[in-house]
Amino acid sequence: MGEREIINRIFKGISMKQEKDDCAVLENGDEYLLLSTDIIRQSTHIPEGADPSLIGKFVANINLSDIAAMAGIPSGMLVSYLIDPESDDRYIEKIAASIDRVLKDNGAETLGGDTKEGSELVISGSILGHQEKRLTRRRSHIAKGDVIGVTNRMGRAASGYIFYRTGYRPDLGINMMLGISARIREAQIMSEHGAKFMMDLSDGVFSSISQMKSDYGIGFKIVENELKPDRNVAKAASLTGLPSTEIMCGFGGDYEIFFSISNSDYRDFQAAMESEKIDVSFIGEAWDGNNIMFNGKEWVNINERGYEHFGVKPLSGIAH
Repeated sequence: MGEREIINRIFKGISMKQEKDDCAVLENGDEYLLLSTDIIRQSTHIPEGADPSLIGKFVANINLSDIAAMAGIPSGMLVSYLIDPESDDRYIEKIAASIDRVLKDNGAETLGGDTKEGSELVISGSILGHQEKRLTRRRSHIAKGDVIGVTNRMGRAASGYIFYRTGYRPDLGINMMLGISARIREAQIMSEHGAKFMMDLSDGVFSSISQMKSDYGIGFKIVENELKPDRNVAKAASLTGLPSTEIMCGFGGDYEIFFSISNSDYRDFQAAMESEKIDVSFIGEAWDGNNIMFNGKEWVNINERGYEHFGVKPLSGIAH
């Protein structure tokens, strides 16, 4: 059925005024309050042998990334745990300390939480942020003709998953999957310089453009040669036989910012990003047709929906 259809069924008949964004948005004078939640569990999200400090970093950053996707400023996070009673106390303490450290590095704090007994470790974060209304970025701000971009390189997390699962370099793979960083600073600067639409790439480009087409009727024209791969993508492709484009766009887990800028502001924005030392790639444009990709010879339809919980998993799928 897929995650989004399950969500639609859960909320059927429930009155909600929220737009489909990375965060819920509440009025607060000249600002918006931004709220989001994310959850992981041991068997799905935590590779065997992962260091607890790295797990804590991952939990903090996947929640912070939702705030970043709205160009928000994080304030704090509630953290709740289901804990196996046989767990090592020090293991949990290291996770909690790492979460708190990452939050503090981003100007936020641990606000509290809850603990319950469970059969495996489950960690849920509920994060709070804020931003001036004029600087808050939403998915609905997309418009046909916008230039589409993404921060940094693509395919790092998927390559890490492949390294881990194939046994090529499992320790490196774990670090590539879990060692992410939410783009809090970058998103705020991008917003100040005119970025319009934003969302994070937790589920990858293919999933994101499929969702945007469904929710807002906007299609994307992606130029394959403009996609910039992480330096590990070529090795991951050789290990699996998968196309590099599939590794970059079909898996997710990178938590980069997918964004748009008005065509008329594109050159000034590009210069500002170079001045601020923010690495961005411009990979296409928004339009009112189907999602398509130029492969160097012709435009072809993008039929892949990317990663989705509860859906058919890709060949080497990664859970987010």
